[in-house]
Amino acid sequence: MSQRADMFIVGAGPAGLCAALRLQQLGYRVVLIERSAAWPRPQIGEALTPGVKNIVDFLDANQALENVPHLTRLPTRLSWRSRTAETVAHADAAVVDRSAFDAALLRLAIARGIEVHQPASLDSVGGRAGDWQLAFSTPHATHQVQARMILDAQGRRNSQPRQMLCAPRLSAMWAEIAESDIPSELAHVTQVEALEQGWLWGTRLPDRRYRIMLLSDPLVSRQLGQGRPESWLRHHCGASSLFAGAARQPFCSPLQMCAATPYVAVDSWQDGRLKLGDAAFALDPISSSGVEKAMRFSLQAAIAIHTVLQAGNEAQRTLAHDFYQQRLIETCARHHFWTAAYYRQAWCSEQPFWQERSTPGMAAAPGNREALLMSEALQQEIDQLASYREPVIQAGLDMQTSQMIRFHHLVQIVSLPCVTGDKVELRPAMRHPHLERPLAFWENEAILPRLEILSQKAALSSVLDLLGQSMNLQKARRLLSWLRQRGLVEIVSD
Repeated sequence: MSQRADMFIVGAGPAGLCAALRLQQLGYRVVLIERSAAWPRPQIGEALTPGVKNIVDFLDANQALENVPHLTRLPTRLSWRSRTAETVAHADAAVVDRSAFDAALLRLAIARGIEVHQPASLDSVGGRAGDWQLAFSTPHATHQVQARMILDAQGRRNSQPRQMLCAPRLSAMWAEIAESDIPSELAHVTQVEALEQGWLWGTRLPDRRYRIMLLSDPLVSRQLGQGRPESWLRHHCGASSLFAGAARQPFCSPLQMCAATPYVAVDSWQDGRLKLGDAAFALDPISSSGVEKAMRFSLQAAIAIHTVLQAGNEAQRTLAHDFYQQRLIETCARHHFWTAAYYRQAWCSEQPFWQERSTPGMAAAPGNREALLMSEALQQEIDQLASYREPVIQAGLDMQTSQMIRFHHLVQIVSLPCVTGDKVELRPAMRHPHLERPLAFWENEAILPRLEILSQKAALSSVLDLLGQSMNLQKARRLLSWLRQRGLVEIVSD
């Protein structure tokens, strides 16, 4: 007999576990399977950006993760814009033991009542959205589950034909140096260095080893490395200024390699089946924000799922889909736009490796309609980012209530799917070249439709009265001054 569940999640990495914990918070019964028999799994992606802390706080997971080995306050020695190194402080970033991080999240999921099977393999999928019939196997049994939705969090799978590449191909190779062999100049810093045919990253790990990773074009590495990846890695260390001391040190781990090309899956949302984390998208590792973005996207996907399952009509279900797609497109496009700009800053930016990656544009596979639509949506988001203009901060309003004000003529009011409470709702938002993204909320307050009065000139006193119905007067004044300083609101004559 089949057991019943609301969510069937495949994959126990940060994306799958984050979604499982959030959906369980929302009252859903979750079954999660993980194929890996060895646990915790060896992982890369140890650098966690500061935003992960907010996600951990939101999931109430601080206590569960407090004993995960980690290092903080490691300065970064950077040789990027020039061959002369500069040191940058990163007080809020952390380097964690990713295996321990994933294992702690899994233990938390089990402790909170999420049904976990590991190791387990998915055997078959039948049925339809809302009534999936699934079979999976564990070492000693076969199980049947009836689920409302399926979430694929199985990670990067290089052979998937539905992935659209967002940049030229990139590969990563890495190895580790034992504590006793770490050169003194590397012992207490994270290092990043741009080279003509790629870039090097290295950091101390919580287990005291030092990891060195080379990111390069896989075709070039095969051609010039002559099939000897360790020699290729050592060659780049020897040619660098920051890693030269490690070029001849013995490696205490086997050399490992993986694909690192950024991509987006064009079929991430199907009726009743969603992709999360690396199953949906992968980012260029240059920002070290992949784990944070995967976890954050899982939280957003959970809200879309909740909206779909609570929806009373097709319009609400469509809105949830649009929200999911917009977050996916925004995540990939913004990261691609940022990385292209960062590649342009490298001292060796005229080299082919850098030239190929420094143009923020998308190209779809010919003849693939879904990829074409995704490519167009990504390009539209990139074009919008390119049109953003950093505002010249002006003087704020002097709060003379007789002043007449209105929106700048380039302000547009658009409809935007937004998270309100635990669901997606359509909200009015402001769009303007001085805003990186449409603005619906300011300091957690909805600013429209009350501010639509500024589509025409209005007395400051009248605007303050309207805003005062939803926020205190001091906050209303700060909001109007903030809009004025960025050129979104202008003073007009009577």
